Amino acid sequence: MSSMTRPLSRFAQWAGTALALSCSLAMAQPQSARIVVGFPPGGSADITARLIADQLKDSLGLPVRVENRAGAGGRVAAQHVKESAPDGSTMMLVPFAVMVIQPMVFPGLKYDTTRDFTPLTTAVSFPLAIAIGAANPSRDLQSLATWLKSHPAKANYGTPGAGSMPHFLGEMLAQRMNLKLTHVPFQGGAPLLINLIGDQIGIGIDTPAEFAENHRAGKVRVLATSGATRAAQFPDVRTLREQGVDIDASAWFGMFAPAGMDRALTLKLSAAVGQALRAPAVVQRLSSLGLTAEPGTPDALRDRMARDIALWGPAVKASGFKAKQ
Repeated sequence: MSSMTRPLSRFAQWAGTALALSCSLAMAQPQSARIVVGFPPGGSADITARLIADQLKDSLGLPVRVENRAGAGGRVAAQHVKESAPDGSTMMLVPFAVMVIQPMVFPGLKYDTTRDFTPLTTAVSFPLAIAIGAANPSRDLQSLATWLKSHPAKANYGTPGAGSMPHFLGEMLAQRMNLKLTHVPFQGGAPLLINLIGDQIGIGIDTPAEFAENHRAGKVRVLATSGATRAAQFPDVRTLREQGVDIDASAWFGMFAPAGMDRALTLKLSAAVGQALRAPAVVQRLSSLGLTAEPGTPDALRDRMARDIALWGPAVKASGFKAKQ
């Protein structure tokens, strides 16, 4: 072999190695990303995901789409994301109930929400509202408790469904206020509202958005909200804690990725989602839906999950509720 051939041969080997490395890096770098949502288009989770996706296109420098994988109350999406690669191409916007409540009532889940996902950031939060019909004279929770003692037939509360966050907030409220309340589940917020306005049930528990219009019209009266601060829809309505009931229980949507994601990539995605949530147009649109943008860190979301599991566990256990698979 000539002296000229040997350098060319070494160059060819180097070039081949460099090409293979560049191809490997290109394959490792996602060409697009998606946010998986476990519910149909049009709901608050879907709208929130689309607002974030629109902002992420610029900050991540690649196209980001929303993928709706509806079914089983969000469990279909969660199972799919668990099985996805932790390469930054797949994220999930998921309600608090899927990550905190469902593991308590679905013993056969094929994933562990505390181990099989990488927390990125809380996206939004919102409280629940406790309301009564206009015929009830109560003006706060203490007067309601007194009124219920003389009207035991009204010592019940309606929610949008069994196993929902409003269901377990009612259990928690009964425990903390030493009340005996019967749960009445409805098939969604609309029939709950109709029965509350018609004085067929004593108390209704749902999101503030479900009660806001009829509260303003005087058809129902919101007595309290469950968050740390007063709800924007009801600035004159005191929180549970302001009324002496030690409950701070806001719902939230969180952003998660599959487990095993590199820490640097986790922080990069968390920061990008946080930046998206701080965009003024996003904050305003979310506020119109009754949602508060609440970006944070991966560790803060992990800690929040742990606190909520401890908070809601006793109420779920007291309810005796077990979901059908």
